[in-house]
Amino acid sequence: MSRMYKYTAMQRKDMPIGYAMLLPALLGLSVFVVVPLVMAVQKSFYDWNFYKDSVYVGLQNFRLILTNKVFQRAIVTAFKFVLILVPLQVIVQFAFANVLVGLSNRFSNIIKVVIYIPGIIAGIIAGIIFTFIFEYKGGLANQLITALGGSRIAFRNNAFWAIISICFPVVWLGLGGGTILNFAGLVNVPGEFYEAASIDGASSFQKLIYITIPQMKNIFVLQTIGMTTGTLQILEVPMIMTGGGPREQTLTPMLYMYNNFRDQGRSMGYTVAGALLMMVLIAAINSLVFAIIRSEKSIEG
Repeated sequence: MSRMYKYTAMQRKDMPIGYAMLLPALLGLSVFVVVPLVMAVQKSFYDWNFYKDSVYVGLQNFRLILTNKVFQRAIVTAFKFVLILVPLQVIVQFAFANVLVGLSNRFSNIIKVVIYIPGIIAGIIAGIIFTFIFEYKGGLANQLITALGGSRIAFRNNAFWAIISICFPVVWLGLGGGTILNFAGLVNVPGEFYEAASIDGASSFQKLIYITIPQMKNIFVLQTIGMTTGTLQILEVPMIMTGGGPREQTLTPMLYMYNNFRDQGRSMGYTVAGALLMMVLIAAINSLVFAIIRSEKSIEG
């Protein structure tokens, strides 16, 4: 009993130190997250910009943006990118990681450095680079197509090819970090699993399906959540490469709101309302994924 009392007293003595260590993080969170969020929620109920007085309009901004056909199409476009980019990036990064595992340590380290370089390049710069690559006349892509006997493709003027051209730099930008994350997961799979499978006569494909992929499940979930969140907020690459065209087929919600923000005739409250709606949508998707993960873990337990 006395020992428990001493332990409790020691805990109480250390509590002020713990709170003091948490204070900088709490202040930073309050200043850069909580306060701006509260201000954004408040401004979303007003018709305001930097050049006139604010007028309270209630839920009008939310109603206007939810019924806006362009914003609705932008949401659909964002989910198109999610359906294309998330599975594609997971597969490509996993495939590259498997190649790295099979290389010697020295050569593997060189490749990891090389493929990580795109991860430090800004999305705007990547957009500029791939704009030149997919240029109609002098672009590398069309030069290769014509060299193989095909006809040039107007990537910016065709909805399908515009979406495909945007996917290339996005996959390229995320290749390094995602590959290294997968590599870390692969090297941590117990080698005994593969040895036992080899003794049982399992093929390489069977090892991949029954050992590697199940062991990488948490990595895939983490990637899927992060990529989905990032793709729904994609801005720089479509802004630079297509400007949302052709006919707004590559216009994303963030690009739509960025264009509204630049329009001095638009209410800033309208733009803030759209940003808050996207925040709620992303939070809802992440909450759903985490709920599914928790339910699966409870079943396994």
